[in-house]
Amino acid sequence: MNALRKDDLSLPLPPRSHETRRRQVAGLVLEESQVARFNAVLSRIDPNAPQISADQVVTLARWLQDLPRERATAVLSERLARVEHLRRMLNDDDWEVDGELRERSRMLISYLQQVDDLIPDDQPLLGHLDDALLVELAWPAFRDETLDYGDFCRFRSQARPRGNARERRLAWEADCLAEAALLQQRRDVRARRYAGGEPMPMLFRVS
Repeated sequence: MNALRKDDLSLPLPPRSHETRRRQVAGLVLEESQVARFNAVLSRIDPNAPQISADQVVTLARWLQDLPRERATAVLSERLARVEHLRRMLNDDDWEVDGELRERSRMLISYLQQVDDLIPDDQPLLGHLDDALLVELAWPAFRDETLDYGDFCRFRSQARPRGNARERRLAWEADCLAEAALLQQRRDVRARRYAGGEPMPMLFRVS
């Protein structure tokens, strides 16, 4: 079985259409009130996230159904795996999460724990589409923090810093600063090399 590339797992939100009003997903009718509740949760998690329509969900569902089963499952699983990473971050005593971000994380996780949400979880394949879509649209609110946490976890596993939680976090921050300084030094060396080189000889003269 070939591993799917990251760019194979996109979950593209279809553009809004003013001409179609499709509401049925796997035989279920998406009510306006349900879509409004979904959008309300999304807005509370990330006020900058786009609002969705029932027609967009239907379009996305049909797109997902047309994919090979392995890829469709992987698309959904990739988003749900992000939430597991978020859970680990919230429960890690070595990582301090801002109170507002922690509350947003809890709202996201709480929605995913609901069985009877926009699309009931017991629906084959599509049952977790709304969960994955919520993660996809709200993820910009968590991206930077989870990337930093992932980098910290790699550092902690490889360097095994000693001390308490605060000292381990400080050790990671010092390592980040040292790595950034080294990268800047290499850039400076390259810049001096190009700037300080001998001028190119003139091969042609235009008269």
